[in-house]
Amino acid sequence: MQVTTTADPAEFMATAGDWLVREPVENNVLLVHALDPNGVPPGDREPVFATVTDAGAVVGTAFARSPYRMTISDMPAEAAVALAEHLAKEGEPVPGVNGPTGAATAFSARWTELTGQRVGNERAQWIMRCTETTRPVNPDGRPRLATEDDQDVVAEWFTAGMRDSGLSPEEILRRTQHMVGGQIANQRLIVWETSAGEAAGAAGWNPPLHGVVRPSGVFVSPNHRDGGIATLVLGEVVARALEDGADACVCTHFLKYESMLAVVEKVGFRRLVDVVEHIYE
Repeated sequence: MQVTTTADPAEFMATAGDWLVREPVENNVLLVHALDPNGVPPGDREPVFATVTDAGAVVGTAFARSPYRMTISDMPAEAAVALAEHLAKEGEPVPGVNGPTGAATAFSARWTELTGQRVGNERAQWIMRCTETTRPVNPDGRPRLATEDDQDVVAEWFTAGMRDSGLSPEEILRRTQHMVGGQIANQRLIVWETSAGEAAGAAGWNPPLHGVVRPSGVFVSPNHRDGGIATLVLGEVVARALEDGADACVCTHFLKYESMLAVVEKVGFRRLVDVVEHIYE
């Protein structure tokens, strides 16, 4: 197994792009990092795009940028071990890993051996896919595109939604301001407004990449949690994406959030791949 890394997303795609787009739903997060101009989050080190090859053939990929947890694609256990060994040798900080269960578990086993860290927390997740939905209708409100006037409020909302990310409040706010600013600038953020003109919730989405759209950030104001706004705002994003020609939408669901599972299933998302997030201590 050979591991190569680069900070250049174009170089990464030249090496691993054909392999990634064979499964554009499963690999959507990595494609967002590589292809979306706003897909590389701000960090305290250069981004790391990693490719693992076996006899010249790509078998796995990953993206890391401190202080965020690394995203890993599906790959054989031997490839995950090689990736862990390479990053440890290079002294790359990896505060955690997120990816398909087998690959993430193999990476963590070798990483903890090499670094002396341990898996301090583990979160089970599903990658879920939606290929059809029914446009939501609600006479008591409407969706509208967000404007710059909405940025601070929506960034604060999305910051609350990332409270379990392991980042500091300052790092989370920097990430959400970056994300929300890009979504507003590219008209990829909607606010659900009540009939009284009050902002009740918001949801954004990433650009379509090889036919796949990922809703990015779904939040409902605490004052409107009992009105089904989460289903309305997520359903609106998915309906727009599919009507505009996307083949599918994808989301990652944390299993402990049972109420959100009911929302995404009502919109039309179905379980596709089991993934796990390991957080190191």
